[in-house]
Amino acid sequence: MPRRARSQPQAVTQPSAGPTTWLRADYEFPSTFSYRMPDVSAQFAIGSPVPSPAAVKLALVDTAIRWSGDVKKGRRIFDLIKTAKVCVVPPPRMVRFRAFIKRLKPPHSSAGPGAPTVESTGVRDYFLLDGHLSVFIEVPQSDAGYIARLLQRIRRFGTSDSICWCSAVREEAPNQTLCPQRFSGSPPTRGGLVVRLSDLTVKSQFDEFNPFAGNVRRANLEKELYVLPLRIRRSGETWALLEILEPSAKC
Repeated sequence: MPRRARSQPQAVTQPSAGPTTWLRADYEFPSTFSYRMPDVSAQFAIGSPVPSPAAVKLALVDTAIRWSGDVKKGRRIFDLIKTAKVCVVPPPRMVRFRAFIKRLKPPHSSAGPGAPTVESTGVRDYFLLDGHLSVFIEVPQSDAGYIARLLQRIRRFGTSDSICWCSAVREEAPNQTLCPQRFSGSPPTRGGLVVRLSDLTVKSQFDEFNPFAGNVRRANLEKELYVLPLRIRRSGETWALLEILEPSAKC
């Protein structure tokens, strides 16, 4: 049989110029939240207290496809927001704990019929949030209404068990002192928690995130260190109580 030709990447598209506005969406988690930092081991999944900008944007793309049933809607949102500014502000307090877990995965197709379920074990960070997680995103004003509806319909960030719901969406700019700041290499004056987060770039392509035919290694993600406005209040061997650093607070 002839080999199927791989689809060629489309030309890079730039968001249309025009006025923009900030949207704020507040999310609550009924149980735990978990987001594995980029490039860390899946067997020892060190977590970030907040999802990365890339996770927020891909959650919007996923929601657009799921609610419309049209992949083209997801592609349009992807190109519209891939270079958008995103700020995720954690709640006043949160608990991080490290859990030993067992995963059950279906066998690979090459294992043949009747192959047993694959078991694997690992350690993963989970977070319990004392309050809502606020997501801010700067979007074109002309599309703000549609993107606001998508924000309301997002049901998870990170892993499939990080189920959430949106309690409110409104136009509001973030307090920049509470946003993740790029790590400059020198210790931040206010202290904070250093994490690694990823973001889409102008070169990122929708097709490379296709779970059936894409290749995330060629997705042109930007991965940088950021400082979150959080400090460890108390900690034990496998847990830590984190609290937010208010703008005037010092460590």
